[in-house]
Amino acid sequence: MDAQTRLLYWLFNASRGGPTRLKILSVLTRKPMNTRQLALELSMDYKTIQGHLELLVSNGLILTPQKRYGSVFFISPEWENNEYFKELLGDIYGKKNKRKK
Repeated sequence: MDAQTRLLYWLFNASRGGPTRLKILSVLTRKPMNTRQLALELSMDYKTIQGHLELLVSNGLILTPQKRYGSVFFISPEWENNEYFKELLGDIYGKKNKRKK
């Protein structure tokens, strides 16, 4: 298991906020958003989203051109081609599609 895969495993499977972080990333893969937009989209508290975003930025999974209020967050290009990352997000999409049926 390479270092990127270990980091992803820890962030999403071995830590408490993993499911929330996966939801955030699944939204950001569809459309870049700021903290407030994410909080509204996911029906979660602003501070909760903010804390998860800080962790994702510090680990390099997402990036923002400016670190200030209203900053828009994007998926980091270096992670877009990681197979485990795609698999994790695919699992999220699969669960959503199963619920809709």
